[in-house]
Amino acid sequence: MFTFILYPSINKNQPLLPSDIISYAFIVLKEIAIGAVVGFAASMIFAAFNMAGHVISNQMGLDTAMVVDPSSQTGDEESIISVFYNMIAILIFLLINGHHWFIKTTAQSFTMIPLGSFDYTTITLTKVLAIFKSLFWMGIKISAPALLVLLLSVVALGLMTKVAQEINVFIIAFPIKIFIGFFILIVSIPFVINVMKSYMLNFEKSMISLLSTM
Repeated sequence: MFTFILYPSINKNQPLLPSDIISYAFIVLKEIAIGAVVGFAASMIFAAFNMAGHVISNQMGLDTAMVVDPSSQTGDEESIISVFYNMIAILIFLLINGHHWFIKTTAQSFTMIPLGSFDYTTITLTKVLAIFKSLFWMGIKISAPALLVLLLSVVALGLMTKVAQEINVFIIAFPIKIFIGFFILIVSIPFVINVMKSYMLNFEKSMISLLSTM
């Protein structure tokens, strides 16, 4: 269905395809490579939010919930914070018409990269690595408020252990960290939404810039 919708907008002045099967297969592999690179770069949008959720869940002590999750039908371990952030990210993505960017970028790829003209260069690799770098930066930026407060809570619990050694800090640390973590998640939602929105708005330019290097 996506192909039928996109086909009328594609420039028909494309180079003629070769008649021999080997050259044709080589061009098909090039087009698959374009889709793989663009698809990998686009997946980095939600991978950043997924990473932030995993980091926060780890610090809150929710890793056990990932292992014994009865709602998982595939057996994959998925953080509840990652699911929460992904749901927010999808809503923001649809709100700012991010799905239109995907269709637009796919259509522009046929104009910017004619059939059979794909060339993998070091500049392309540099652009992909830059997008990959932004993934880690955005993941740390989103998780920073919760990480900072949870770190301070661990320090406070350590000081409490020194002052009152009869307190079993290992027993009370888990519920306290979970409570503090969820409280910070609720308080930091406006900050997280603004960061996600600014990250996605800049991503369209990154995708067009990536296509120009191929």
